[in-house]
Amino acid sequence: MIDNSNTVKICNFLLQSNRTSLWSPSSKPVDSSISGCFHVSYKLGVFRETSLFLQGQNLYKCRNHKWKVCDIGNSQLEMVKHNVFGEGCKLGFGQYHIEIYGKIEELLDKLKKQCIQSNFTQKYSILKLMGQGTYGKVYRVKNKSNQKEFAVKTFEKSLLILPSDKIALAKELEIARLFEHPNLMQYYESFESEQFIFVVFELLLGGNLRQEIKKQRLSEKRAFSNIRQLLVALDHMHNLGVLHRDIKPENIMFRNSEELVLTDFGLADHYRKDGQYLFTNCGTPGYCAPELLQNKLYDFKVDVYSAGIVLFQMLTGQNPFDSDDYNKRVKLNKQGLIDWSIVNVSGDGLDFLQSLLSRNPFHRFTAAQALNHKIFNSDYGRFQRSGVSNTLVSTGSQLSSPNTKQLQIIPSPLQSPKINSLHQFEFDELDNLILEQSKKDKSLVNYPMLERKQNQQFQFNYKLQHRTTKSEVLLFFQE
Repeated sequence: MIDNSNTVKICNFLLQSNRTSLWSPSSKPVDSSISGCFHVSYKLGVFRETSLFLQGQNLYKCRNHKWKVCDIGNSQLEMVKHNVFGEGCKLGFGQYHIEIYGKIEELLDKLKKQCIQSNFTQKYSILKLMGQGTYGKVYRVKNKSNQKEFAVKTFEKSLLILPSDKIALAKELEIARLFEHPNLMQYYESFESEQFIFVVFELLLGGNLRQEIKKQRLSEKRAFSNIRQLLVALDHMHNLGVLHRDIKPENIMFRNSEELVLTDFGLADHYRKDGQYLFTNCGTPGYCAPELLQNKLYDFKVDVYSAGIVLFQMLTGQNPFDSDDYNKRVKLNKQGLIDWSIVNVSGDGLDFLQSLLSRNPFHRFTAAQALNHKIFNSDYGRFQRSGVSNTLVSTGSQLSSPNTKQLQIIPSPLQSPKINSLHQFEFDELDNLILEQSKKDKSLVNYPMLERKQNQQFQFNYKLQHRTTKSEVLLFFQE
């Protein structure tokens, strides 16, 4: 008999709803992060001893030398208890489920990264509001069991109206789950209540690169130390087939005074040769590769170009396409003409920078090629790969063009809220509800539904009127 008395209400905002079955035939996985033998039930009350292997969001099972695989991404994860097998976990897929019992501790840690849980306020207490955006807030939180601090992004589901909103959020989670690298933002777990989605990241308190550039122009040694770590992060992403597409100083943070971390995968996507992305022409004006703004097919080298702009900015203190006029900045960026006379750097440094910022992507370095440049054979850019601690993200104005013909400006759930001091915000009703709930050690997250007009067109117009910065919009355009 199974004791589910502590089970919370299941919410399925991100769950794949069109499944007709759980398992499909497969070959043996090449590698897996966790494996073991467990008591597994696919039908209520029927258990079989089965070998399980977890590889990313793919759960493999082997029985009678036959392999099958199940995509567990965004399934509902909850703890259950059996009077014979003891503590276990249950993966919910709408009408389907999988129950697993045995030595599940290590498996459970991996499942938390791939699945959605429902007990956020049981596990975390909210310390303070750190930022806000069109779709939700960013809070500093503390894990109640180990007292470690993290950053949590909240998304209010009632504001995610468009079909692309849900797709974009699911994609951001899918990509964030891929990375376990010291120079990339660490994602931990996600939760869902009736009203919110909570995404937990590491908390970075070392500031961002824009703040460092504003203080003073960076030394050549410091600039190349930073750019080397950024290129290491990009090389890792690109080897996994992912483009970042929003490299800029606000999205580059520090874990400590030396260790750089690339954050915010809101515009990241898996590379496609046909160029058919959810958002095609996207990024931040002033940091985009020219071919991206020219509606041409592009590849991983768009990230290298953006990294080159960041290096230019570290060395000179200014963006080569800087302008108070937004449209002029886009035009200058699209042309890609750079005044090299203001760059005071060594010969090798200038050669390296120009190789990153070649307007012709054919002549531009890849991240791997850039890391092999002779400038890194000198004493530049020593970096340490220390363990991951605790990431909070910030963003500037962005422009993006999906495969649509109509000109429209749409707030995107992909954007991280801009980080500001707490005194710049007033807690609204929604914040108070979350804070009050976090003080109660309850298993259920029952937020009173706020009164909203149900007409979708009204909600869409409301979002457009209440975006606070260009960091919260994507500009969809067609040349």
